[in-house]
This record gives sequence, C-alpha cells and structure tokens, in this order.
Amino acid sequence: MKKILLGVSVLLLVGIGYGAFFFFSEPQNQPILPEKKTTAKGTSTERDSSRQASESDSDSKGSQNKPTIFIHGYSGGRNSFGGMINRFAKTGEGTTSLIATIEGDGTISYQGDYKKDQSNPMIQVLFVENRSTEENQSGWIKKLLLSLKEKYDIQEFNAVGHSMGGVSLVNYITMVGSDPQYPTMDKLVSIAAPLNGLEIGNDGVTDYDLTSTGPKTLTERYQNFMDSRTNIPVDLAVLSIAGDKEDGTKSDGSVSVASALSSKFIFEGQVEDYREMTFTGAKAAHSLLHENTAVDKAVATFLWKEKK
Repeated sequence: MKKILLGVSVLLLVGIGYGAFFFFSEPQNQPILPEKKTTAKGTSTERDSSRQASESDSDSKGSQNKPTIFIHGYSGGRNSFGGMINRFAKTGEGTTSLIATIEGDGTISYQGDYKKDQSNPMIQVLFVENRSTEENQSGWIKKLLLSLKEKYDIQEFNAVGHSMGGVSLVNYITMVGSDPQYPTMDKLVSIAAPLNGLEIGNDGVTDYDLTSTGPKTLTERYQNFMDSRTNIPVDLAVLSIAGDKEDGTKSDGSVSVASALSSKFIFEGQVEDYREMTFTGAKAAHSLLHENTAVDKAVATFLWKEKK
C-alpha cells in the first residue's frame, strides 16, 4: 500500500512539475512585431528600421504618460488581464493605476490611484455583467471614457481588448470616431477578437475564410463594421493578434484565425498603421494568449516602445 501511495505521489509531483514548466516556460518560434507600414488612404511608405529604433529610444514624455485601458472578454474578470498587467508592472514597462468596475446601469467605481506623471499607467476595466452583449459593453466603454476625461482629465489613451473585449473596442471606435467629446484613442490592440463570428471547422475550413478581398461570408456585425469603417480616425495605430493551436482547426480553440484577422479589411487602408500577428502552439489557446509572454513582448513594444 505504501509503495502504491509513493508511486501516486511521484506521478502527481511529475505532473505538477510538467504543468509548471509548461505554464512558465517561454514559447518558442513565435513571431516578432512587424515593422510599421503607413497604409492609410492607399499609401505604402515603410518606416526605415534605423529611424524606428531611434524614435523608440526617444519616445516623448507625453506618450509615456498615456494610459492604457484593458477590456476583458465574455465571462471575463479580474484574472483575464490581471496577469499581463502584473507582468508589465513587474518589468517596469507599465504602472498599475486604476481598476474601473462598471455596473449594468453604467455606474462606475474606481479603485487605485491615477496620476498624470505615472509611466505608462494601466487601467483594468471590469464589467459586473460580464456576459452581456457587445453592444452593452461598447456603451459602457463610452461612459467610461467620458468619466475618465471628466474625473482624471485623460485626453488620449491606448486600448487592449481580448476576445469580445476586442470586438467591443472596434465597435466603440467605429461609433465614436474622432468625436471631440471623447478622449482620442491612439493605439488599439485586439487579441483573438471574433470580429466575423465564431465558426470553426474541424479541418480548418469555413464559409468565413479570408480571400484577397475579404471574408467569403460576412456576419451582420462584420458588415456593420465595414459600413462604418470610414468613421475610424486615420491616425489610429492597430495591432491585431490571432492564435493557432496547430491542431488542424486554424483557430485558438474558440476563435478562428480568419475571424480574428478579418480586422485587416476593417483597418488596412483606413488607418496609418495596421499590423497583425499569429501566435502558434499550445500557448496560443484562446484563454492563454493573454498569459503568453511572447504576446506580452509584442504588446509592450507596440504600445510603449515605438513612437507614432
């Protein structure tokens, strides 16, 4: 009996050790952030790499003080972006500032401290009704930005959204555009956002796959984005991230690469800077993308280490 218990204990320890190794190990053979290309209104001037490095090193104080809001996805909560925010704070790339909790009626409460001289302040947004619609989320984001402008005098901001949070941010910017009553969105990161639906094919093929001119089939929501894309400010910078578990489905297990990267046809040619990346492997699963340190690196570089 003792031998059996000892054997079970060894197996458990090995399993725990393997799990810890998997979770904390660095993903291998992952993409790096593409260099910026100016794509708005049909232009295609590529930034010189040496100039890009120089500009990154001399980023302005104003850019460093620009807050970034983090929007979780459907059924998300504090843990959705909590890990990424904590990692950025630990490396000194960002500063933890506020947690904004939004009730179903739009009431907003704040925890923490926001100061204008903070370096890359990060604001985590939590929806109490975290299984509500994308339309409701977008409306709450509008109320949040008006509140941040009035309460903290925030005039510009960056935004990161995972899954439905990314969809809601795209919906927000197509609605608000350059309306001066709202703070200006400077940079947008969309992580695994199902912009054109949630269909996944076991063989990686769906009716919503991308062609050279756009998705084969458009959902109603995606059609609305395309119809209102000209409202999107030209000087917005966008990074779109997809995940591919490489299990044959061409998806992160919840959102297809095609749906996440259908963002290309919304933004490319409309904004100055549109880039996209696809991460692969087990750590590219839908709920692991915001725990993936390779994704961290791309997001931090895009938001804070490059000058527009």
